Amino acid sequence: MIIDLLKFELKYHFGQISFKVAALLFFILGYFCVAQGGFGSDDVHKNSPYVITNIIALLSLFSIFSGTLFSANVVLRDSMYKMEAVVFTTSIKKLPYFVIRFLGLIISVFSLLVLVALGIYVGTFFLDADRLGSFHIIYFLQPLSVFALPNVLFSAGILFCTAVLTKNVRIIYVVGVLIYILYMLASIFGNSPLLATSTMKAGSPDILPLLLDPFALASFFGETRTWTSLERNQQLFPFDGTFLFNRLLWLGFTALVVLITYRLFNFRLQQQQQAKIKAAKAEEVELVPYRAFAVFSNGFRYHLDTFFAQFKLEMIFLFKNIPIMVMLLLWVFLFGVELKDQLFSGVYGIHSYPATGIIIEEIRSMKFGLVLIIFYAAETISREKSVNIHSLIYSTPVQNSVLWMAKTLSLFALVFILVTLNIGIGIVLQLTHGYFHIELPMYLSLYYYSAFPLLLFVVLIVFIQNLSTNKYLGMLLSMIVIFLVSYAERFGLAHYLFRFATVPDLLHSYFNGFGYYANAFNWYMLYWSAFVIVIAVLTIGMWQRLVEIKVKTRFRSIGLILKQHKWTTVLALLTWISCAAFIYHQTNTIGKYKNKQEQLNWSLAYEQKYKKLASLPQPVIKAVKMSVDLYPSEGKYSIKGTYNLKNETTLPITKIWIYVDPDINSFSVNVAGSKKSEKDERFSQQFMTLKTPLQPNKEVVMRFSIEVIKSGFTPFNSENSIVKNGTYIEIEKFVPHLGYCYNFECEDKHERKKAGLPEVADKPNLNKIYELINLETTISTAIDQQVITVGTLQTSWLANNRQYFKYKTAMPINFMFALSSAQYTLKKERYKGIDLSIYYQPGEEYNLKSMFKAVRDALDYGNAHFAKYPLKQLTIAEIPQYKGAATAYPGVVFSEENINFLGNYSQKGTIDQSYAIAAHETAHQWWANILAPADGAGYAMLTESLAKYTENVLIEKTFGKMYLRKYLAYDNNLYFLNRNNNEEELPLAKTLDQPYVHYQKGGLTMYAVKELIGEQKFNTILSQLIIDHEHPKPKATAADLVNAILKEALPKHKKFINDCFNGVVTYDLGIKLINCKKLTNGKFKIDLEIDAERLSNGDKKLPDLEVDLACFDQLEMDWEPDTKPIYDQKLQINQHKTKLSIIVAHKPKTVVIDSYGYVLDADKSDHLAVVD
Repeated sequence: MIIDLLKFELKYHFGQISFKVAALLFFILGYFCVAQGGFGSDDVHKNSPYVITNIIALLSLFSIFSGTLFSANVVLRDSMYKMEAVVFTTSIKKLPYFVIRFLGLIISVFSLLVLVALGIYVGTFFLDADRLGSFHIIYFLQPLSVFALPNVLFSAGILFCTAVLTKNVRIIYVVGVLIYILYMLASIFGNSPLLATSTMKAGSPDILPLLLDPFALASFFGETRTWTSLERNQQLFPFDGTFLFNRLLWLGFTALVVLITYRLFNFRLQQQQQAKIKAAKAEEVELVPYRAFAVFSNGFRYHLDTFFAQFKLEMIFLFKNIPIMVMLLLWVFLFGVELKDQLFSGVYGIHSYPATGIIIEEIRSMKFGLVLIIFYAAETISREKSVNIHSLIYSTPVQNSVLWMAKTLSLFALVFILVTLNIGIGIVLQLTHGYFHIELPMYLSLYYYSAFPLLLFVVLIVFIQNLSTNKYLGMLLSMIVIFLVSYAERFGLAHYLFRFATVPDLLHSYFNGFGYYANAFNWYMLYWSAFVIVIAVLTIGMWQRLVEIKVKTRFRSIGLILKQHKWTTVLALLTWISCAAFIYHQTNTIGKYKNKQEQLNWSLAYEQKYKKLASLPQPVIKAVKMSVDLYPSEGKYSIKGTYNLKNETTLPITKIWIYVDPDINSFSVNVAGSKKSEKDERFSQQFMTLKTPLQPNKEVVMRFSIEVIKSGFTPFNSENSIVKNGTYIEIEKFVPHLGYCYNFECEDKHERKKAGLPEVADKPNLNKIYELINLETTISTAIDQQVITVGTLQTSWLANNRQYFKYKTAMPINFMFALSSAQYTLKKERYKGIDLSIYYQPGEEYNLKSMFKAVRDALDYGNAHFAKYPLKQLTIAEIPQYKGAATAYPGVVFSEENINFLGNYSQKGTIDQSYAIAAHETAHQWWANILAPADGAGYAMLTESLAKYTENVLIEKTFGKMYLRKYLAYDNNLYFLNRNNNEEELPLAKTLDQPYVHYQKGGLTMYAVKELIGEQKFNTILSQLIIDHEHPKPKATAADLVNAILKEALPKHKKFINDCFNGVVTYDLGIKLINCKKLTNGKFKIDLEIDAERLSNGDKKLPDLEVDLACFDQLEMDWEPDTKPIYDQKLQINQHKTKLSIIVAHKPKTVVIDSYGYVLDADKSDHLAVVD
């Protein structure tokens, strides 16, 4: 009987249209995730255990939504269809009934994840063989067993219990949302990579957040973040440690809840309260004589009255709906926690001032609100039917448009409530953190920028819900549509014309507000508003009333409906088409839009056409003279200029090959003495053939002009942004260049192989000769703005209601020049004959003192240890916060707004990033400007890694070594967070395009070298490197520095140093306390055991390194930046296990291996032992 009942239950589940749609969706999700998803480097197989586990674990989150729908739709069917009286009087007992319903839900939800696995399997048949490893069924069974099944048991189990105990659909929704919020909170505290900023945070989470994540995703991503490609291809996720405890904890919790539910479940009809109900005494009722009322059902007043009556009912339903109110409270809690985390727990522990501009950037996107809208829309559309009064309501002459408008406006009210709550969260957070500069106009703008897209979704969701045969199918279809819109780019629909109510990134800055993206937002909102007007007309025309009409029949009536509202429809369609034409013109014609595939084809075709000409000899640029006209309010700029070109080869040059960045809208080039020109518009190339070949050591003048038009319809390029206030352009990247461009090549090895191209080799060190230029620039801009660029300001003047600035370099510089233009305030000081200036936004003076100090310290250190700073000025100019932190040019640093100027570093223990970044960028005056390395492999090591070294040394000297230890810990963790998220990691000496290598690993490596060979010796090496390779001598390569270090290093250090620079090697260190006892002389003897592994390409080998071993008389929590150890010695380790004893003079509290934190180790939690 049990088996038969289970079969019946499953047949009922599987027969639901909502299940069939969900089954198809989950299968497609599995297929597309394996086909389109990115899971680390290209060396990770698409059918590896890591990829399969990743997909199944992530999609198990959807068990919340499928469990919610199935619980409400299937588990409650007896109550819903008034069948309890029949079912409860059959011979079935309580236990079988409970178990069958429970298993039916679990199996149906779990089967969806099995279909995900099947979709993954089918998807692998459509992938290239070189992207796949060998097939093993265990790769599918293990994640289904340890992730999918426990997650389904938890989420569906809790929802089942809620359904059984409450028999209330709305409470089921609340619990579904609560489960999701529980997961989100665990993600926030567990630093889940699913959150937008997680990869920018460092540090391993505590065990508690890992245990509190009911889906165990934080454990999975935390453990696998350091896995190599080899481990990801071969290793199943280990079912032990914290992960095992997590699974047991939540399975135990689920079992307990289910058992309690079974005990509380009454297998009988709901009874009235047991208290006796006293009969009410009959009261005399005054009879009211009947009189007829005149009813006018066609006038405007009638429709207005019915609208207000219906709208009042809908609003009462909203505000007196306890489950909705609970969900709103949960919304406040989740967004409050998340906003606080975003503001006060950023990369390197950055705390931001809670400025309104920063807050609205964080709370503007409200996609999660769509979940609440879907739930509430389903309830409000079907409300009359749910309480069996639809026959009464729909038999009245009330118009469909009245019902549609009342229900839709109530959903609009929910949207505005969500926005209001977000604004309230922001203001409360500001006030509770002592920030009282509340900028209400910015907050009020969210009623447009946040709410309007949601309002469009409301209309679409109402249409879907009205079209669906039942509300649960409508909810599922709405979720599918939102999912497809959110991930449309993955499915090949990258163009925003096809992505409903979605706009390009709406970036906010205090310089520029939402800038020209506000204009694009307006156009897209008008475009989609016209579309939803047609949707609204169709919804009203196909509104469900008394008679259930088949969907097919209702679709056949579309023509009639549109004809009945032809003027509204025609006007909406004309608006829609006109907006589409305008947006297409702005995006595709002016903006040169390319989707991902088109960009790939472009790169492949460029290389196939021009790589064979890469060795064509070209002249070099010796002088640049430019006139730049900025039009900030119009979003455009133009440049006219001349190059002095010199033939520094030994052969005559007959053809000059010019190209510009594809971001340029138009360009023209003319070379004196050229006889013909060949232009390739597709690749922005031009060949100029000279009448008379350019002889060696001779020069020729090239004239050029370019024009750039930017708008909110094109992808934002933070390096080429012309905005109303806060323009920033890295000009050297957008003026004409000569020869072949290696940066245009495709680097995806699989796509290259399909196109018949060889694998990308290390980019060669193309030119070891300095090609310096003299630069003269005249720039015009808006009358109220100041321009900052490379060189010394010669003069400025007003003309034609515009501001003009003329800059000229005092000495030849590398081909590096950028500019910014904004309404600045200036703060200056003079230091040892150098003019120091900071141009900044008024009101953002918080960190100027710290930045000035960093610049002074860096100048002192660089002058003392590297080379004399060659210029008479050093300027920092603030730029909008769109991307990055800062960029250095000769004599100028362009510094990002939020981190440097709006970061709050006043709290004790906070890393002062304004100091660190200013020191780092000032260091680039030596490491990129005075010493400009040869282009190619290792270039970034001699620029970014050495700047990080200088930054770290200055932090140590300014704040203390223990302060730096905390800073290096962030770098260590960021390195391991990012190293397996892209292509195969290269050694430091070959790095070029892997920031986590040349920033994080590079900084740690350079500091380690300093600690091993000594600061003075290392600085002498660096100083000599500049002497040997500054202009006019040949440029330095990474090998030059590595060889110089190895030459000075002791033999015992050479292997470690070589591993750091020329290998991809990390370590696994640990320390254990064996014993500690007090000696007769009052000192303490500590017996220790050191564990050490050298990790390379997944192999564990004998270590060979020297590390610091320190002992402190304080616990780690009590360490101050200037805390000194009571024991500090270096220890040579060349065994897997090393036992030793140390003697300390004072009572020890902690013993630490790698005490200053510069050894690369994925897990440093075992580097410290507490002495009891």
